[in-house]
Amino acid sequence: MTTLHQATLATDDLATEHITPHLAPDSTLSSEKWSLEVLPRDATDLSPIPNAIGEIYVSMIPGETVESVIEALKHIRAQGKTPVPHIAARNLESDKALRSVLIACATLDVHRVLLIGGGATHATGPYAEVMDLLETGLLADYGITHIDIAGHPEGNPDDPDPEQSLIAKLNWADAHSMRSRILTQWSFDAPAVNSWIERLRALGFKQPVHVGIPGPATLKALLRYATVCGVKTSSQVLKRQGLSLGRLLLINKPDQLIRDLRGYDQLHLFPFGGLVRTTEWLKQR
Repeated sequence: MTTLHQATLATDDLATEHITPHLAPDSTLSSEKWSLEVLPRDATDLSPIPNAIGEIYVSMIPGETVESVIEALKHIRAQGKTPVPHIAARNLESDKALRSVLIACATLDVHRVLLIGGGATHATGPYAEVMDLLETGLLADYGITHIDIAGHPEGNPDDPDPEQSLIAKLNWADAHSMRSRILTQWSFDAPAVNSWIERLRALGFKQPVHVGIPGPATLKALLRYATVCGVKTSSQVLKRQGLSLGRLLLINKPDQLIRDLRGYDQLHLFPFGGLVRTTEWLKQR
């Protein structure tokens, strides 16, 4: 993942297991379960977050310390939520850093992690990609039984063949009796996401797909994140909205996007417009 789940998390400065697939636009959202992404610093107080959100993912962005990620996991668990740490291969400076996160997971009874390449251009330690993490064998040693793998419906600027990379990781998980699911980069292009899911299913992959969607934010902010994350099709969709409607500073909500999505198993929120705004929007649905 480019900075999948990473640079995508900064707050909008202008506004401060398997679930039944969603096949119809009139699904009852109040009965759904969601997951949410946070920066380590935002994990201290999760009281605004509704019960519909059970899993809280903690990002590991370039420059973030492993210690801050571990502290965030502790805060989330103490508040009754389930923490899921990102483990970003290229951001880990050492084998010790990887082990420290896994030790924290074992201590906190956390058995799922999200594995990503990371936002760094070059490896800062011994791991250059997700397969390097998998092949250490350390995940199972520390009690990790479930892994989330990044999916890129709109491609990945860091990977010339992201679909084949995803397939290789899913096959590795199956071969090593590790349960896997797919968590996608955020997108604003429902047809692209739907086609991507259909293609995976046609290839015979039945793993749950959790689709990343942006929480309420200004179009200007979403365009900025789309550029950073390499979601080109979504960027084009957003530009058409902004240029034709003059809405760059107005708040864009993902309700129509959700109605247009098909075949996913769960939704994952990126709070680009801020954690409070995102959770308030969710409570009002």
